[in-house]
Amino acid sequence: MIIFDTNTVNLLPPSGLRADIIRKLRQSGHHKVAVPWMVMEELVAHQTKHYPDKYRAVVNTLAKLREALPWELKSSLEPLDLNRLVAHWRSAYEEIFEVIDTSGEAARRALAREAMALPPAKATKERSEGGRDAAVWFSILEYLQENPDEEVCFVTNNTKDFGDGATYPYPMNEDVRGLEGRLTRLADFDAVVSKFTKEVSGRDAEAAAEELLRSLSVRARVSRTAGELLSSPVGFVGLDTAEASVQWRQWLASPEAELLSIADVLGHEIEGSVWYSANTRWLLYGVAVNGDDEDVRYVSCVWEMKVLFSANGGDEAPTLLTPGEPVLPDTADARCMEIMKKLKDRAARISQRALRNHLSSGERLIAESIAGAMPTLDVAGAMARSVSDMIPRLTAADLLGQGFLERIRASMPTLDIATTLNQAPVDHLFAGLFKPDLSGLVPHLDLSGLFPPLDLDLSHFVPKIDYSHFLPQTTINEIAAAALAGETQNPAEDDDEGAAVSDIDDSDPETGPSEADDPDTDR
Repeated sequence: MIIFDTNTVNLLPPSGLRADIIRKLRQSGHHKVAVPWMVMEELVAHQTKHYPDKYRAVVNTLAKLREALPWELKSSLEPLDLNRLVAHWRSAYEEIFEVIDTSGEAARRALAREAMALPPAKATKERSEGGRDAAVWFSILEYLQENPDEEVCFVTNNTKDFGDGATYPYPMNEDVRGLEGRLTRLADFDAVVSKFTKEVSGRDAEAAAEELLRSLSVRARVSRTAGELLSSPVGFVGLDTAEASVQWRQWLASPEAELLSIADVLGHEIEGSVWYSANTRWLLYGVAVNGDDEDVRYVSCVWEMKVLFSANGGDEAPTLLTPGEPVLPDTADARCMEIMKKLKDRAARISQRALRNHLSSGERLIAESIAGAMPTLDVAGAMARSVSDMIPRLTAADLLGQGFLERIRASMPTLDIATTLNQAPVDHLFAGLFKPDLSGLVPHLDLSGLFPPLDLDLSHFVPKIDYSHFLPQTTINEIAAAALAGETQNPAEDDDEGAAVSDIDDSDPETGPSEADDPDTDR
């Protein structure tokens, strides 16, 4: 009997490869596969517990929409039916697993064990907990006692509460006395595949594995998984664009993913169906952040994981098993660095397209000028054309009237690009700006016979130039991250961006082929 704990089959897709392997094990007639009643309840709960909150959120959204519309909203929402959803998932999982009942006696012993905070229950600072783990434990022991001719493999990675399978803490060591030789522990699903399936040669599948794992759908899945899983308050290591080692904590958007290598391809046969497992290494490249200090940068790293996939010609997606911690790319690995270079080039093209699509013509002119060469930015002509419109037309009556200088000040627009551009480029920009001489624009009136000479200083009335309304309030990194995320979710918008970097012409259609492209790159 193979008995799974919740942590090894949590959120199991009923149509996935792991579920198929479990079905094949049961259909073989040589193995039983089950979960305790408590595990079944947890599996169902994890699939359904957010339904009421999501339902209420939709109801609230519809209510706000009705308030905003001048007509009656005809859209409706079916009634909340949690029991229906629970029944759906229970039926789906009962088709995969046999369920081991938890007796009333086992439940009472579990609650008593929790009250005393004894293993597999435990004490926290505020209370005791672990009654569900204790219920799973006593259900397994009851099954062993009721089936003296069977052995049990308990599949769990919770060694903190259940022990390592070789030794047990008190009073679990007394619970299992006399049953030790019939109860073993397996760490994860991969261990189940290795133990209970027939190994076959993986050589015939290596070529198929290479093609499958380099496909767009698999790379997109690895990318999404990396974005979801790789987040840590401690941080990971990676290389920045200068190939210096840096710390990062999470991806700002799903990174680009490219397969570096496949190793240890093994085949597993159950009732004529063959599944393969392989150790894979992936190069990830994308925009990452390091903590709350807004330290945003492009980062590359290598991610290793075991992959389970089918060679039966079906459409099953591979299952990603036991991913490891990201490590530094090997800068001495020519193939790795070539792939990294192409990923950088791809990211740059995506970002440039995103900026071109995001900016208006005026915004694009400023952005391209700043990005290209600041000393060549010439706004003097534009200023000269607009200064005459900025300065009011003054007559002798205006000069004789009260407050004409205030009228000049009121007519000047207040413009400031310092909050949008870095200070250094701004200083460089203003150093080359046209400095208007307004004295020629003010009428020359000879009023010496009527009034004392006028000493006017208009230098502080020169307008401050502000390009903030030309550029969006979005950082380049945010635009690039959004673009990369969009490419990952919708890769088909550009044919070459969907291909593996080792399979494409790396040239930009707007700039021509890259001189650095190596036609001998390992494909």
